[in-house]
Amino acid sequence: MSAREPERSTRHLARGASFGLLAQAADKLLPVALTLYLARALEPAQFGVFSFILAYLALFQTLTEYSLDTVLVRTMAQSDVPRERIFQAGLALKLLLAVASAAAATLLAPMVSDGQVPMSLMLPAALMLPTAMGAAYRALFRARLDIRSVFVLAGARSLLVAVAVVAAVVMGAGLPALFAAMAAANLAAFLGVAFVVRSSVSPRPSFDLEIWRSLSRGLGPLLANALAMTISLRVGQLLLMSMRGPVEVGLLGAASRVVEAFTLLPEALMITVYPFMAGLHNSNPRRLMATAEKSTRYLVVATGLPVLICAVAGASTMHLLFGAEFAEAGDVLSLLALTALLSATGTVMLNLLVAVHRETMLLANTVVFSAASVVLSIIWIRAHGYAGAAAAMVVTSFASQVSLALLPSTREYARPCLLAGLRTFVAVFVAAAVANSLHASAAVEILAAVVVYAVTLVILGVVNREEVRFVRTVLTAALASGERGQV
Repeated sequence: MSAREPERSTRHLARGASFGLLAQAADKLLPVALTLYLARALEPAQFGVFSFILAYLALFQTLTEYSLDTVLVRTMAQSDVPRERIFQAGLALKLLLAVASAAAATLLAPMVSDGQVPMSLMLPAALMLPTAMGAAYRALFRARLDIRSVFVLAGARSLLVAVAVVAAVVMGAGLPALFAAMAAANLAAFLGVAFVVRSSVSPRPSFDLEIWRSLSRGLGPLLANALAMTISLRVGQLLLMSMRGPVEVGLLGAASRVVEAFTLLPEALMITVYPFMAGLHNSNPRRLMATAEKSTRYLVVATGLPVLICAVAGASTMHLLFGAEFAEAGDVLSLLALTALLSATGTVMLNLLVAVHRETMLLANTVVFSAASVVLSIIWIRAHGYAGAAAAMVVTSFASQVSLALLPSTREYARPCLLAGLRTFVAVFVAAAVANSLHASAAVEILAAVVVYAVTLVILGVVNREEVRFVRTVLTAALASGERGQV
């Protein structure tokens, strides 16, 4: 390795991460904007049903998108088989699984929703699964480290969905037409990218049993793990529908959507870093761990800022974003914001464990705490409503990561990630405690929290000259990529 190779790799990752950030901004921020729009445009019960359906569909997306796409990226990054062949086989497998998932989602919806979501409404909503084939192209672009194309695809799809949603609401067509419009936007995005890149990769699905067997070997553990994680994150909204009704589903769904926007940075970085870490697994394990630790530290520091705002001004934030009727969910937003910090460590931890093929123990751990989340949610929803659902999510998320840091087969990888964010966790709690003790206006408390947070990071040694120098290098590379307009 030449002396300048690490620097070149850092700059390449920075350029990719800058486009990854833009891609996640399109994926995360525009849905938040649409949620804000729909919270005001729909009746509270309608908005609750809309939030329930999105949470319900997330269970099926773990199969058709999250799990299979992760396996596709890893297979294309590590296999000697031509990427086009893997892509075409993955496309066919995604289509089959998506159609089956859409059928299952439609048939089970009335039972899961306690009769509040009929099949006539669920069918157009479930069409969003088989029309989301554009995700296969995202996996291909990520494997190539062509993150600029990931951003272009994400931006185009988000724009199409936004136009479709606004058009459906303006026409007053109702929830079935709203979901049908979103499915049509998904399909248009897929057809558009397939046409644009048709000369380099054919969109022809391939029923390649050999590739399917290879993908399935990694798919099983990842699918079960992703499903268990999704249950942990969404079970509150699903249980609230039958236990408390759609209005509380809407309150929890609105607060959750705000917090989900904070996962923008972790997921954006992993768009680029995950395939890079997968490639380092066999070639340079030491550099693999250094990459994971540094990624975790910076992500937790950056995520701490929006978490602080929610921690000290939750009610004001909900009022500003969604209107007066959502202000009561401010305490829940403050509580759920803690999951954003856990997401910063957990996202790196998850991708690292997948890259080093620790899916089996990851699955076992996630299943245990997913089951614990269901039990806690049932108990605490009965006692505290949607606030109890939020508390169950925070407790089980934290306990799950601590468990991975202690288990013999995963602690070598999980513990460094958790420890890399520990001092920043302390800084966040100290800053929030100081600000809340002032009993001043929201603006004063936020300002105090940010100042205390910055000072505490310096005192604890999280921010130092070496880190500032590295960040300056990354930002310079990111700005250069923007000026050149290429990865």
